[in-house]
Amino acid sequence: MRHQQIADSQSYDRIDIAAVWPAGVQVAPVPIAEPDAFCAETFRATPAAPDVPAGVGRLIVGAYAGLIAMFALASVASFQSAFMVSISALFLVAFFTVPRLFLAQEPKTGRRPTLEQFLAEGMETLTGHCTGRDALIQMLIVPVFLTLAVAVMGIAAAIYM
Repeated sequence: MRHQQIADSQSYDRIDIAAVWPAGVQVAPVPIAEPDAFCAETFRATPAAPDVPAGVGRLIVGAYAGLIAMFALASVASFQSAFMVSISALFLVAFFTVPRLFLAQEPKTGRRPTLEQFLAEGMETLTGHCTGRDALIQMLIVPVFLTLAVAVMGIAAAIYM
């Protein structure tokens, strides 16, 4: 039935639209771009986070590595727990390998700021300027607090077991 409506219609603006569209909405036809409009220059990679230093990335990786180490220290008492920690470590490697590969595709334009410059100058976000200290806290709060939570659970398990 739907195919018949399309075939019978003189133009696409009179085709019934799916139920998610408000009634009476006219949809403009999609313009077809010229083939020359899609060139490599149009789709060039741009820096993802040019105002974030590589040192911040190393701090984040270190925080998550500390989390895995704390899991190992607090829970490796059997083969099953060692297996869990090793699988978590493999996920961590995958978690940081993908962004590293993406960042390797960026054009090398300019130098990223040092960690000291980042802490002094901060960074621009979607909602405005953020100081370097505040931005670093936002990036590290989850892995650091998770590591502390695992340490407390490990201590509690050691005391009460």
